[in-house]
Amino acid sequence: MQIEYLQDYPSLIPELGSLHFAQWGHLRPDETLECRTRRLEAACGRGGVPSVVVALEDGALRGSAMLLAHDMDARQDLTPWLAGVYVVAEHRRRGYGSALVTRIESEAAALGIERLYLWTPDMMAFYSRLGWISEERCAYLGAEVTMMSKHLGPQSAEG
Repeated sequence: MQIEYLQDYPSLIPELGSLHFAQWGHLRPDETLECRTRRLEAACGRGGVPSVVVALEDGALRGSAMLLAHDMDARQDLTPWLAGVYVVAEHRRRGYGSALVTRIESEAAALGIERLYLWTPDMMAFYSRLGWISEERCAYLGAEVTMMSKHLGPQSAEG
């Protein structure tokens, strides 16, 4: 498995846009596939906010994760966010998701970011296993979601 910047593989943007649209398009019914793909393309940075990384195996797309300034319109006070964590269905439960999340955490920590946020309707157990803490449950985009956070900064001597 390789984890690379999507920016270096622009030919994968349409495929990833389609996968993201199929997975999350129902949350934004007014958004088209083209709009989703343009937003993804706009997030393609390198070593900063925003950035998108992809998991590849033998050159084939296996998944993605994003580091964004904002991913929850109702919480503009919180930044930055882990978003777009996606693994192609037939490759799930093989470590891609964990590797993608860990990569974004490392990218954020290298930028001096002390806390990272995410929201999820149904993957709380996955993120909890990776050290994320549930902050609150709320309604967002017509779904019940859990907002979570993870401290990335140096730990205190007490723990």
